[in-house]
Amino acid sequence: MTENIQTPNTSTDEYYIKRSEKIKNDLENGINVYPHKFNVKNDIKSIISIYSDIEKGKTVEDEVCSSGRIMVIRNFGKTSFLKLMCDGLNIQLVVRIENKEDKINGVVKNLKRGDIIGYFGNPGRTSTGELSVFVSDIILLSPCLRTIPTEHFGIKDPELIYRKRHLDLLLNEESRKRFFIRSKVINFIRRYLDSKDFLEVETPMMNAIPGGAAAKPFVTYHNDLKAQLYMRISPELYLKTLVVGGIDRVYELGKQYRNEGVDLTHNPEFTSVEFYMAYADYEDLMDMTEELLNSMVKEIVG
Repeated sequence: MTENIQTPNTSTDEYYIKRSEKIKNDLENGINVYPHKFNVKNDIKSIISIYSDIEKGKTVEDEVCSSGRIMVIRNFGKTSFLKLMCDGLNIQLVVRIENKEDKINGVVKNLKRGDIIGYFGNPGRTSTGELSVFVSDIILLSPCLRTIPTEHFGIKDPELIYRKRHLDLLLNEESRKRFFIRSKVINFIRRYLDSKDFLEVETPMMNAIPGGAAAKPFVTYHNDLKAQLYMRISPELYLKTLVVGGIDRVYELGKQYRNEGVDLTHNPEFTSVEFYMAYADYEDLMDMTEELLNSMVKEIVG
């Protein structure tokens, strides 16, 4: 068995140079390693859901067409096993090479970890019971020019995590989950306020006067107006103007900028939601906030 996994001791610069030269040679020889388009007909989630009941050692006649990023390559003689990841889910591809002259053999032997590929094949289960796609064709969609850490070790260095977020997302499932949860939180807040007949608005990001909160603003300059402007520290004044103008229920969910300290709970650029409701007092808003948070946690976390 050979396992195509880049070791931690491999020079990343050397790998980049060699892979770049290989891609350049392929392009010069008329091999398109960056296809314009690839029609994905089946996402990994649906493949896993639809074909989860296949028995061990069996395959189905249905052909699927999907894509993903190669995380692991293992070669056993004439059979190669590729572990692919897409949308945070993993699936195994089984590639059997009957003849070294086969087109698919030329593609597979040049694949590396991190490459994005498209594939056609039949879903089934291996003799060990793992749901897989038995591949009939593979197309390289985008070669990876840089090495990525082995999935076994992942990324634990905080500085590397923040500086190379793409690697963090590729190798750390918890980091990917945070992005999806954040999206669900924002979506739920919007749906909740919309259901209460609030109107969502967008107010200016740059203001002539910083107001609405006691915070130091970021300063910018408008060339055409020849005026100094301030990135907003709060949408409060504009939202109150809208209420005075007759919009009784209004909210804004967006970015604020405060030129102040940074720690685990404070960031100069952050997202907030601010809403105003005419003919209500702080007790009404407290009840709404409790209802919002309670229902949001139940829906997202369960």
